[in-house]
Amino acid sequence: MIIEPAGEQRPRPVPRFARVDVIGGLLLMTIALLVWFGAIELEFGTITDIRSGTLPTILSIALAIVGLGVVLQGLFQPPGSSERLELTIRPTALIILSIGVFGLFIRGGNFGLLSTPQLGLLVVGPLTVFIAGCAADRVRVRSLVVLAFGLTSALLLIFVDVLAVNIPVYPKAIADVLNTSLGEYFALRAGYVVYAMIALGLYLILYMSAERKRG
Repeated sequence: MIIEPAGEQRPRPVPRFARVDVIGGLLLMTIALLVWFGAIELEFGTITDIRSGTLPTILSIALAIVGLGVVLQGLFQPPGSSERLELTIRPTALIILSIGVFGLFIRGGNFGLLSTPQLGLLVVGPLTVFIAGCAADRVRVRSLVVLAFGLTSALLLIFVDVLAVNIPVYPKAIADVLNTSLGEYFALRAGYVVYAMIALGLYLILYMSAERKRG
């Protein structure tokens, strides 16, 4: 007979359907499926000729494999080491809000009773990153601002410029002015170069100057 010390209780086993790894892995697989369906109509290309559908398709397959691995890990975890998924309102609402902002305003359009303008990645990108970053337990506004501009610059460079994914960059009013191919060519590169410089400038101002004052 084993007597447990007073005040100590064994952790209750978490059901498989409520484990963090199982639910998180299924969510990753769902996102992978959505990305794959979104890239069906895009041209995949070849190894030597990368097209707009290459990266989304490869990313969706890799994400699905990772998600499956996480699900299997959660299913075969010892009951005592598994964690129960507990949703909190604020982080969940902010993540959903960031996804909604991106989906509604990146291209704009009519969504039933709601009509939204096209704001493009230059506007929606930093907003999405900042809103999603606010879901963290400790919100670091300075880091989020730098990350918002820096990550948007990287997205413009990789997806829009290098991979030529058809994503609106500017708000529609500005995009209509840049109606010539030459104007779009330089405007795109000016967009991510300026954002990269803004991110670097903010980093130097917010962090380097603070370190000098401490010194």
